[in-house]
Amino acid sequence: MMIHTQTLNQTNDVTGDRRDRSFELQIVEGAGAASRFADDWDDLFARAPEATPYLSRHWISTFISEKKFKGKPLFVLCWCQSKLVTLFSLTIHERLGVRIAEPTGSWLPSYLGLLADPDYPEAVDRIVEAFHAGKVADVFCSENLSSDDRATKSFLERIGHRGSSVYRVHRHPCPFIRLGCSYEEYLQKAKSGRSRQTLRRKERILRKRHEVNVERYSNGEITDAVIERIASIQEQSWMKRRGAAVLGQPFYRKLLLDIARAGLASAWLMTIDNTDAAFVFALIAHGRLYYAWTSFKLAYASSLSVGQVLTSRVIHDACDDGITLFDFGHGEAEYKRFWGTDEHGVHRFVTGRGVRGRLVAFLHFLIWRLATIKWCRSLYSSIKSVKGRGKMRHEAFRVVKSLAE
Repeated sequence: MMIHTQTLNQTNDVTGDRRDRSFELQIVEGAGAASRFADDWDDLFARAPEATPYLSRHWISTFISEKKFKGKPLFVLCWCQSKLVTLFSLTIHERLGVRIAEPTGSWLPSYLGLLADPDYPEAVDRIVEAFHAGKVADVFCSENLSSDDRATKSFLERIGHRGSSVYRVHRHPCPFIRLGCSYEEYLQKAKSGRSRQTLRRKERILRKRHEVNVERYSNGEITDAVIERIASIQEQSWMKRRGAAVLGQPFYRKLLLDIARAGLASAWLMTIDNTDAAFVFALIAHGRLYYAWTSFKLAYASSLSVGQVLTSRVIHDACDDGITLFDFGHGEAEYKRFWGTDEHGVHRFVTGRGVRGRLVAFLHFLIWRLATIKWCRSLYSSIKSVKGRGKMRHEAFRVVKSLAE
């Protein structure tokens, strides 16, 4: 595949007592481009202590290699004296004649944005300048921006100051636990005495009635066979009815294996009477754990509390590992609320430059706002259920779904 590279002029900064810094901005297009700066990407990820695993090369490259994107891949890189200090992995597509940039992997709930070395905050201005000048796209759209993502929020604030329209809509709360303590200390701070007794009683009852074992696999220990067991549990869980039992699909298998081989994953498998019953698959980076996938077989959905017992074990192991933040991801499911002690938010953001770019950005915002209204969601679901009334309407539904969901 053809790779196109555009290198912009170097710029020099003097920031307070900082020494002069020379920056070079580079825009690289093409699905195979990442291989040219793979080691630099990994080095930058290691220097970015708040970077989520979703910004790692191994996560994003899987989306690109498996063609899970629309448009074309594009990377915006900022270098300082041969060191990569910021990276934006984007895909570019057109709508209504407007170029729209989205973070790679946007269709999967995650936390996506700018990967930046915090020691070079002024490099974000170089990215802003490239967008403002129209060298990247007319619209930037992100549906998975965490309120804790300081680098990307800084980018959005600065691009707003340069005159672009910026819109934001809250998408999901994301419960989490602040750890950095022992499991018992966490329980003491987060749970009442009665809740602690109930948790222990449930586990005692489960272990008294059945032979219970929890196996943990980390990084290279996660093999095809482990993924097969996980996918089988998910297929026999409540996620099957929702159409979310996806881990048996080739793309997800590759994604899980790639991130595990990169040293960024752990999996827990619970067996009951030597039969697989439940699992947790988590991503881990920079002392933070991200609870990515979990489910249990419907056969164990009675009063056994297998999910609660397994989550308790995962939190216990996280405490032993020195994890400082345990993130449950998008949504406020009951089990997340039970364990979580705080929350941050995921927002949809869109920016637009120029007349058409501003119009497209506002249309994104309008559809997102409508999607937050219950009767609008119900109406959309009702209309979607009526099939076979022409190709044009089908295409309209597809566009609205891609924007609203």
